[in-house]
Amino acid sequence: MDYNIYLTGFSGTGKTTSGKALAGMLRVTFIDMDCEIENIQGKTIPQIFDTCGEGGFRQIETNFLKQISNTMGQVVSTGGGVPALEENRQIMSNAGKIICLTAKPEIILQRLQGHEDASGEKAARPMLISDYPLARIRRLLSERENFYSKSDLVVNTEFLEPESVARRIIERLSL
Repeated sequence: MDYNIYLTGFSGTGKTTSGKALAGMLRVTFIDMDCEIENIQGKTIPQIFDTCGEGGFRQIETNFLKQISNTMGQVVSTGGGVPALEENRQIMSNAGKIICLTAKPEIILQRLQGHEDASGEKAARPMLISDYPLARIRRLLSERENFYSKSDLVVNTEFLEPESVARRIIERLSL
């Protein structure tokens, strides 16, 4: 594969699990941007937000995206807000295909709550730190809809296992 595949979409749409499955099927490197940024910074994403603010975090994210986009043949799971910046969309577009994974807000909430129950990682899922998490998810999805719609391919993950999502991407990209 002579380009990268960038998986975008809201938290809970399956970017990481589907991305790992896709990278495995294609026998390429998988990069989870949030995980790598946490490793590099030595802090969790919420801690980075607290110390650097959203603007500082977005700059760290963009710099890391530039760095990893110099290498081709990777599947990259981006943070949910990455495509909100035009600079990031250009970086991804120049180095590969942008695939947006989608799901209904209710499914997203269910998945995020299930992940929280399984791992106890509420602090890593800011959408759940709210009295009205479903309303918050809907609002953020609405704000990001325009950015997500500019993807090369959109895959609804609501009723698909990660391997099925990966196969659908491979099929639609003719890989």
